[in-house]
Formats: sequence, C-alpha cells, structure tokens
Amino acid sequence: MTFTIENIIQSIAAQLKTAYPYCPVYASPNQQGTEYPCFFVFVVPTSGISDQLSGRAKRDIELDVVYVQERNSADANMELYGVAEMLDELLDTVSYKDGSETVPLHTHDRTYDIEDMELHYHLRVTQRVALNRVEIPMQVLEETDVEIKDGNRLQNGKVT
Repeated sequence: MTFTIENIIQSIAAQLKTAYPYCPVYASPNQQGTEYPCFFVFVVPTSGISDQLSGRAKRDIELDVVYVQERNSADANMELYGVAEMLDELLDTVSYKDGSETVPLHTHDRTYDIEDMELHYHLRVTQRVALNRVEIPMQVLEETDVEIKDGNRLQNGKVT
C-alpha cells in the first residue's frame, strides 16, 4: 500500500460525498464556478515526516476540511454546527484507498472553528510508512585490545 497526500485527500472527499452527495468537494481553491454549499480539503503546512526505526518513517498530516455555504442564509450558524457534528462522526475513521486496497485510518486531534461564516474542521492523520532506502551493512568490526581493572587485558572480546 502506498500512502500519499493525494490519496488521503481523495479518500476524505469520497467520504464527504457519501454523507453530502449534493455538495461538491474541491481539493484546491477555485475563484469561479464554485457551487454552494461545498467542501474544500486542504493540507496544513505544519504536516511533516520523522524518521523511525528499521527504515520506517512517521508521516503526520494535518488537514483542514472547510465547509462553505451561501452567504446570509437563514440559520447559517445552526447549519454550521450541524455539519461540524456530522463531521465528528464521519471523519473519526477515514476509509483510505490507494487504488488496490482500502484500509481504515484513524484520525485524531479533531477540532473545528467558525471563521467568517465558514466551518474549518481540522483533523490529523498519522501513519507509519516504509522508506525506500538502501541499507549499508556494517563492513568491519574493530577489534579491541584494552587494559581493564586488575591488570587483565580485553582482547577480541575475551579477558586474558
């Protein structure tokens, strides 16, 4: 399985479409032709990767799912709170698809806020991945020949 940012965005978009089939989901901001209400899925720049043991890495991806509705609609705030509650349930686990298989990814640090009558639903996905690195095996082990207490010598791992 290949874990990519593009696949995680597409997987979240597919999950949003199941719950909100009437809302388009965009992966990038578009200035013209946006149909409301809609979702945008963005990767937050604080995402990163850190090395782990045995040629593995931990990918930490933070996403911002933005729900935008028509401006000046009646009960706009209540609609945003309703969408936030639905996203809490819907995005607890993401069905991640990479083309060949589907696996559940658990999300964490899920929060939301409302700015300028837009719902920003933040979530984080952490996944351990294998890195394609060529490991260089140890070539030579140095022999030791040192004096230790009591006048004995340590030579090639044996006390003489």
